[in-house]
Amino acid sequence: MRTIEQKIECIKKVILNSQEHIKAGDPTRVYSQYVRYALDEVKGLNFCTSKKAKGLKRKEVTHEHVIPHSIVMNKLFSLDSLTNENIMSIIQKYYVICAITKEEDKRLNAIGLKSKMPEGWDEANDNVFARYESAGISICELP
Repeated sequence: MRTIEQKIECIKKVILNSQEHIKAGDPTRVYSQYVRYALDEVKGLNFCTSKKAKGLKRKEVTHEHVIPHSIVMNKLFSLDSLTNENIMSIIQKYYVICAITKEEDKRLNAIGLKSKMPEGWDEANDNVFARYESAGISICELP
């Protein structure tokens, strides 16, 4: 089992590698999944459940990024300094996974918030759960 420090070091390497792909003009699909897999190693840090999904089995829920993956990924890529502390601060603030019902997931998609935040959302000042609030999804416990 790797320590959190080792996992963050791995994420740092993935960020550096992805930045090389970006400089080379490669399409996002080339490196996006690589970032997703690396971040998946720390998904237990910020995990929550919607009130309707509480107590349901894994196959009955969807594990969903509270802040869309592309936004978290771009936050990591825009760090001026790739220190463990800087990477961890992005992960702690923006990389939140939530178990929601399949109906709640459909509701997010229906209002156009499958992979974006609501219009006017400002990450510096607004709630990370703004998509969920727009879709009427209540969370049991905030991480």
